[in-house]
Amino acid sequence: MHLCTKWKRFFFICVASALITTIYIWITEVQNTISISKFDRRKIILFWDHPWSVPTEGFPEGDIGGCKGTYNRSKLPKAGAIVFHYSNLDKETMPWKYYRDPEQIFIFFSHESPSYVIHGEHRHAMTKFDNHFINWTMTYRTDSDVFAPYGQSKFIHHIIEKGKGWVDSKMAKKTKVALWVVSNCGLLRGSKIRMKYSNALVEAGLPVDRFGGCFNNKEDFNKFTSDDLDAYKFYLSFENAQYCKDYMTEKFWLNAIASGRVPVVWGPSKEDVEKLAPTGSFIHTDDFKTPADLAKYLLYLDSNDTAYGEYFEWVEHPDEKTLELAKAYDHTILSRLCKMMLSNDEKKSYHSVSDFYLKEKQNCVSSTEDIN
Repeated sequence: MHLCTKWKRFFFICVASALITTIYIWITEVQNTISISKFDRRKIILFWDHPWSVPTEGFPEGDIGGCKGTYNRSKLPKAGAIVFHYSNLDKETMPWKYYRDPEQIFIFFSHESPSYVIHGEHRHAMTKFDNHFINWTMTYRTDSDVFAPYGQSKFIHHIIEKGKGWVDSKMAKKTKVALWVVSNCGLLRGSKIRMKYSNALVEAGLPVDRFGGCFNNKEDFNKFTSDDLDAYKFYLSFENAQYCKDYMTEKFWLNAIASGRVPVVWGPSKEDVEKLAPTGSFIHTDDFKTPADLAKYLLYLDSNDTAYGEYFEWVEHPDEKTLELAKAYDHTILSRLCKMMLSNDEKKSYHSVSDFYLKEKQNCVSSTEDIN
């Protein structure tokens, strides 16, 4: 009996050990499956709708730096992130109406200034995004969860790679002073102020060739050749809003920097431009007491090739900050988002997107009636 009891105990221990081992292996496999599934799911990024529901606006579909972007809403249950352009807020077919997975990241996206959103589109609040609906923000502001600068900033890296040859080719074609293309003349406070400033520059004797809807000569500008455009030394990179945090658009990056023209900046603060632009690459209106003073300085540069050429030193001899910017800007918005999706498990949400996005300096968000 004693021997039999020992064998029973041994058999029980063996069976129990085998069972425990089997359960452990099964749990480990399940955990790995869940982990892999979660990782794969984070690769799918759903764009809820095109900005303003215009099919030609927004991000392209397809592969984006290891992730996949899509506008196909049937992918909602499988998506790791859903990106909402602020204009999607007015739709009633928002996902929380019928589905919200706590593991999904809901992302607020905008490339517009608060001034335009408030006064151009009359959106004074974004309450549908409030109460912790949004997990991450994706805007041109550096304090966004996903930094999304205007895409043209990626040209910095390519320009630096070309170096002196690029500078020499641009400098050889310079025969005219300043260019400005604008079609928004009075919609916003900033639109009116920048128009007054440009008028003052012209009155002070600065040759500024101005085109666009504001001057009823779009057709004339459209006839310009690349050589015609390359002839200009300066571009008036005047934004439609004043002192909106980090707001620098294609007016700076494409129309000036990438096109080989020195940007003359009005709108963003000098501090913001210094933070985001190549060192020594721009001229800021805040450095001059009056438009006449600025006009005088630009005319001096027009007559002095050596002094003018100093604004391209960042191409031939970039400092450490400029090299870091070039490296950062070389990544697209979506590749930056994908990288964050695959590497960041931080749990966060915004009680009020309105507070984050629309509560800016008074100069930024005030109305046209506030102009003195």
